[in-house]
Amino acid sequence: MTYRGKAISSRNATKHGLLAEQPPLLASEDLETFQGIMQALVDDYQPEGVLEWHCVQQIAMCIQRQHRLWTAEAAVGNEATLPPVSRPVTDTQYPDMKPNEASDFASEYHPANIAKAKQLLTWFLDRDELPPINVRTKYFTDEWDCWQDSTLKGLNRILDEYPQDSISGKPSDLLARIDAERFGDRWWFWIQDLNREKHPFGIAFFHRLHIEDSDAPKDSKHMAGLYLEWHQEAIAAFQTWLDKLTTIESERQSEAERVEREQAERNRLTLPPFLRVWRCWHDMRAISTTN
Repeated sequence: MTYRGKAISSRNATKHGLLAEQPPLLASEDLETFQGIMQALVDDYQPEGVLEWHCVQQIAMCIQRQHRLWTAEAAVGNEATLPPVSRPVTDTQYPDMKPNEASDFASEYHPANIAKAKQLLTWFLDRDELPPINVRTKYFTDEWDCWQDSTLKGLNRILDEYPQDSISGKPSDLLARIDAERFGDRWWFWIQDLNREKHPFGIAFFHRLHIEDSDAPKDSKHMAGLYLEWHQEAIAAFQTWLDKLTTIESERQSEAERVEREQAERNRLTLPPFLRVWRCWHDMRAISTTN
C-alpha cells in the first residue's frame, strides 16, 4: 500500500469503526485513550474489509479489558495489604462524650460546648474595656461601683450560661436530691480544683466572690490594686482557655482533612472507579432485598 493509501486507511479508524465514537467503555474509562489504542492497531495492521475491522476492534477491546482487570487485581491486592486509615487522634485527645459516663453526657470538647464556651469568653474579654480605676480621684467610689457592677454582670453570665454539666468531675444532680450536704461538699472540692487548674468556670466563681466582697477598697484604697490584680489574672486565664479551645478546633480540622486525604488515596488504590460503581449497586440491591 502506498503512503497516501496508508494515510487514508488510518483515518478510517475514526470514520468507519463501530467502536470509534461510542465504544462500550465504563463511565470511568477515557474515550480518547481507547481511540488511541484503536488508531495504533489500525496503523499497524491496515485492516480491509468487515472481518479485518472486526478483528482489530476485538483486539482493542481485549487490550482495554486487560487493563481493566489489571487495575482490579492491583486494587484487590492493595485492599488486602494496605492498613486502614487511622482515626483522628483528636477523637481520643478530645472526646465528644464524657468518659466512663452515660453516652448522653457530652464533654467539654463537644463542638457545641466548645462553641458556647468560646462565645462567652470572647464576649467577656471584648467588653472588658473599662478605664483603669484611679485611686487618687475623688470619684474613686463611683468608678469602683461602676466597675464592680459591670464585672459582676459579666461573671454572672459566664456562670449562668457556661456548659458546666460537661465539665469532668461535676457531682451528679441526683446526689443533690438525695443528699444535699454531701453534694455541697463534693461541689465545693470540685470548684476548688477547677480554680487551681485555671479553668474559666472555677476562675469566674472565685473572682465573683472577690468582687462581691470588694467594698473594702472604698475604705482602704490600697486594696484596690490587689482586686484589680486578681481581675487581670482572671482575664489572662480566660484568654488562655480561649486560645486552648481555638487550638483544639484547629487540630480537629487538620486531622479531619488528613483523614479525608488519606482515605481518598486509599480508595484510589483499593477501589478503582468501575468497582466503586459496582459496589454501590451491590449495596443498594442488598438493601432493597432486605427491605
